[in-house]
Amino acid sequence: MGQTSASSPVDAFLPGPTIALGIDTATSVCAVALWRVDPVTGQSRALAAKAEALARGQAERLLPLVEEVLAEAGLDYAAIDRYGVTIGPGAFTGLRVGLAAARGLALAAGRPLMGVTGLQAFAHAAVHGLGGAVPDGRPLLVAIDSRRDDFYLQAFDAAGVALSEPDAVLPADVPAFAARLAGMPVLLGDAAPAVATVLSAAGCDHLVATLSAEGPALAVARMTALAIPAVLAAHPANPLYIRAPDVTVAPGKPA
Repeated sequence: MGQTSASSPVDAFLPGPTIALGIDTATSVCAVALWRVDPVTGQSRALAAKAEALARGQAERLLPLVEEVLAEAGLDYAAIDRYGVTIGPGAFTGLRVGLAAARGLALAAGRPLMGVTGLQAFAHAAVHGLGGAVPDGRPLLVAIDSRRDDFYLQAFDAAGVALSEPDAVLPADVPAFAARLAGMPVLLGDAAPAVATVLSAAGCDHLVATLSAEGPALAVARMTALAIPAVLAAHPANPLYIRAPDVTVAPGKPA
């Protein structure tokens, strides 16, 4: 796990130490992380993080994983000041699991809840060294598996500022999407290998960076811990669906 003192749009001095718990179930990973910010000492660091590769079963493992992370940090639920969660795009079932758990925990504790897109989480992790080293000074192209015939893509500059909106892009259109970036892109995300194959076949230069499975959850926890109240309010935990999900809810059942 890494950390950095570099500033970002969510960095701010808060009135006291803040501990945030971040949850990421948007891809085929179930991950939880704790981050602590102390504006008095200037410390901003990860307390604990765990992740498991799970295509299914997030509902059974998420809360036990939260408890394992709390135990590793020597904390209990009362110590959590804020909750953060990835809101998509990604796997519909995994998103519902993470969102439901985060909403329930935050509501029960009377704590604020912040939503972060999985694309933002990958970019933030890359910029701040959370879960692995990424080449500096290059644009980032985050790619998430849509589990269909396309990819969820979003471009960011080297500082993690979004250069495009999240989009569903067919493989044939990926080279043109990447060509709009100023410089050789660094590919991130669970679909990065597949996007790299497409770009290689088209003769497009690129780099591929691999973050640990805990990276996005660490990013969510860090962003949530550092967010000023206005940023928290501007990022509700509402699911981000770039298009309608394949799964439908039966009439009369809650969404």
